[in-house]
Amino acid sequence: MADQSLAAVDQAEMEQDLAMLESDAFVSDALKRGTTLIEYSKKVERELREVEVESVRDYVQQSSQVADLHAQMQRCDGILAKMQETLLGFEFDLGSASRELRSLQRESKRMSVKLRNRRATEARLGAFLAAVALSPDVAVAVCDGPVDERFLSAVTALDSTLRYARGGGEIKAGADAGWRAACVGARAVGDAAPLHDKLEQKASLRCRDYLLEKIEALRTSQTNIHLLQRTQLAKYSYLYRFLEGHAPDHAAEVRTTYVESMAKTLHALFRAYHAALDKHDLEVANKFDVVAVEEHAMRSQFTSRVSLTKRGDGFSLGDRARVLDRLAAPPILVHVAIAEKASYPFEELFRSSLRHLADAAASELQFVSAFLYGGGRSDAVQATVAEIFAKALSATVEHLENKLFACHDVVGLLLVLRLVRRARADAAKRPETAVAALDGFFASCERLLKPRLDAILTANLDSVAKADPRNLGPPGVLPHYVARRYAELHASVAALLPAPPAAPDNGAGDAAAKEAHAFAARLRASTCDLLGRLGGRLREPKDRVVFLINNYDQILSIFLERGLEAGDNVAHFTAELARQRELFVEDALAEGFAKMIGFVKQTEAEMRTPDRTGDLNLDAPLVERLTRDFAATWKNAILQVNSDVLSYFANFVNGMEVLKQVLTQLLLYYTRFQEIVRKAWRRPPPFAKNLVPTNVILAEIKKYSLSFE
Repeated sequence: MADQSLAAVDQAEMEQDLAMLESDAFVSDALKRGTTLIEYSKKVERELREVEVESVRDYVQQSSQVADLHAQMQRCDGILAKMQETLLGFEFDLGSASRELRSLQRESKRMSVKLRNRRATEARLGAFLAAVALSPDVAVAVCDGPVDERFLSAVTALDSTLRYARGGGEIKAGADAGWRAACVGARAVGDAAPLHDKLEQKASLRCRDYLLEKIEALRTSQTNIHLLQRTQLAKYSYLYRFLEGHAPDHAAEVRTTYVESMAKTLHALFRAYHAALDKHDLEVANKFDVVAVEEHAMRSQFTSRVSLTKRGDGFSLGDRARVLDRLAAPPILVHVAIAEKASYPFEELFRSSLRHLADAAASELQFVSAFLYGGGRSDAVQATVAEIFAKALSATVEHLENKLFACHDVVGLLLVLRLVRRARADAAKRPETAVAALDGFFASCERLLKPRLDAILTANLDSVAKADPRNLGPPGVLPHYVARRYAELHASVAALLPAPPAAPDNGAGDAAAKEAHAFAARLRASTCDLLGRLGGRLREPKDRVVFLINNYDQILSIFLERGLEAGDNVAHFTAELARQRELFVEDALAEGFAKMIGFVKQTEAEMRTPDRTGDLNLDAPLVERLTRDFAATWKNAILQVNSDVLSYFANFVNGMEVLKQVLTQLLLYYTRFQEIVRKAWRRPPPFAKNLVPTNVILAEIKKYSLSFE
């Protein structure tokens, strides 16, 4: 089996070799010719010898050129040898240069370190010298120069030097403690110490003298104080900082002098301002200006007539309420007021004083913070400002107290109280700029205003409750001045004092609102009682009703003009006016139609009787007379009612409203009369032709309606 496999393999390889040889052209050609291998080998050898001989022949022919090539190669070898020698020299030179460069690099690093050390030393020594040494210019400026920018710069430099020399300053940020201690203890510092001490004393004295001089100028100069503060003191506030650090006694003296001087200056300033404003005080009310003032007090000084200006203007709010919106407006300038010969009510003068005081306090707070405390220490600033303004605030409170002794202007007091409360609330909204001393001032003002306001309100209430109608003018149906004055007072109180809260807050606002509400209720009750007593002086009941209608209408008209459209008082007087109008309507109709109205009321009452049975049994002749009388007189009766209304009622609109009610009620009575007739007679009675149609009455009523529509 193995022999067979080997034979198969050899045969396969042989076939492969044969195939390859057949592909060779020479072999293939030899095989085709039948040449043997020995012959073929000899042939090849012969061809090789021929080729060799031919090659030798060619070499011999080219021998000269080969010799030249050999010479050239020898020369090239020489050149390459020289180049190698040169390159080796270059390599040696470069090695030497590299060693020199490394040496130079090491030297450069050493020099760089030395340079940095020298520069650091120079910087420290320079800073040290700058901190310790003072130029002659600084000494000259401190000792002999005027107090100006140059002097300020010199004091700043001296302060820096002294603080450093005494261990209180820094040469350079980041300096280590050892270096700093070494510098402070340097001999140069000790050598310069006597000169530094002398300059310190000289600078302290000059700073003290300058600041005291400028503070004294605040008291004697006629220039604006705040302008002097900004230009003369605030600009050189560093001088005070210098005194605090180097002469605390002088600094305390300057501060004390400033506080005392400003306190006296502001006290005198505000006293003078108050005195000047008093010359422009407009007297709105006097001791006689109460609601129920007696008529003789209202008469003009030179005539026996009642002054129309006293009817109610003292209680009218009017445009005076605008002062509440002008709280931040500039204060009154006295010289302008003198030039214009202007007069101002109490609240405007107080607003001006309040604005002037608040502006001065805010300016002083800012100045004191910057000048005495360097912009910090808020508690100390507030305490200093309070000390400065103590006398001025006390003078203002004293002036207010003196004004209140003779003040009878209830509207002015209400407005001033509102001004104080609003100013206090505004200050509370800005605590960062508020002056704490003013809060106590506001509280003092309120403590003075509230009792005086209560006293005046009580006086007005007593004037109404204790009034004698005989001293309040002659009786008449026209509106009484008491009603107008009451309405104006109530409208002012309602506008300027808070309304009762829906839910009690148990605070001052709640108490004030309750007091205002209680006062309004008492005053309303007393006024209604007084109006009733005034009406009682009239003989005719109808005149009494007309009097009350006129006064109630006047009160409601004033309420409406002042924006009071709701509330207990409005509801009360609206109901009273409606009730009195109903009385007048019945009385006016009774004059011309009493029999018919009585017949209608009596018959309707009988018709409502529970035990009544059967048809109505009316007196036909009576009904006929009533029918004929109405037909004959109704137009003239309406004309008379219209004439009476026009003469009775001062307010045309009120009169027309009453007339409408009278005519409407007349039409209702007559309609009810006709309804009774229709129910009593199943067929129209003979006198039915005399019944006036309701459309005719309506047409007549419309004629009068055209006069007031």
